[in-house]
Amino acid sequence: MVRSVAKRQFGVSTRLYRHQRLSREHLAEIAAHGFETVEVVADRTHVDFHNPAVVADLQQWLAEARLELHGVDVPIGTPPEDADQALFMARRLPMRVLVLHAGKPRGAAREVERLAGFASPLGVRIAVDSSSDSMTPAGSLVHFVETLDAAAGVCLDFAHAQRGGDLVDTIETVSEHLITTHVPVDSAIDWLSALTALQKVGYEGPSRKVRERMERMLVTE
Repeated sequence: MVRSVAKRQFGVSTRLYRHQRLSREHLAEIAAHGFETVEVVADRTHVDFHNPAVVADLQQWLAEARLELHGVDVPIGTPPEDADQALFMARRLPMRVLVLHAGKPRGAAREVERLAGFASPLGVRIAVDSSSDSMTPAGSLVHFVETLDAAAGVCLDFAHAQRGGDLVDTIETVSEHLITTHVPVDSAIDWLSALTALQKVGYEGPSRKVRERMERMLVTE
C-alpha cells in the first residue's frame, strides 16, 4: 500500500476504522500488527482535520505508536475547502502523498493543479486514484496526468483494476507515474503475477506483506 524509496515500509489505511472516530487505540493496534506507516482517510466524522487540537492529538498518537503518516486519502465528493484543510495537515504532520478521487477531467485538472501548487512547498505529491470513474481505462488516467500543468501521479487501486480487466497490464500502463497503491484484503487477485509486474516496473511498495499483515489483523479482531 505504501511506496518508499529510502526503505521498505509497511502501511495501512485508517479506512479500517472509517465509521469510528479515529483514536489513540486504533493507531496502537495498527502498530502492534507490525505496520510502520498509515494513510488517514480525510472524513471529518473520522478525523476533524479542520480542528488544530485534533491534528495535534493525531501527531502525538502517531509519535506514541511510532507510526509515520504516509498520506491522506481525500474521499470522492469532498469540497475543495476540505481537501485544502486535509492537505494543510502537512504543515504540522509531515506526509508524502495526498490521494484524490477525480471527477470530470476538466474540473479535475483544475483541482489537481490548484492543490499541487499548495502541495509542492509542503513536500507532498498529489496522486489521482485509479478508481475514479472518469479515469478509466488506465490509459485515460495516464493521459490525464501527463497533460496536467503540475506534477502529479497515480494511486493504483488493485481491486478496481482487477475488476476492470488485466491488473498486470494496468500496472505496466501506469508504471511511469505510479506513486502509491491501495491493496485489498478480499479480492481474487493473482498476487504472484501482480507482484512480479510491480517488481519489473521498479515499484518498491511491499504489497504482498501489507496484505498478509492486514489478513492477520482482521482475523485477530
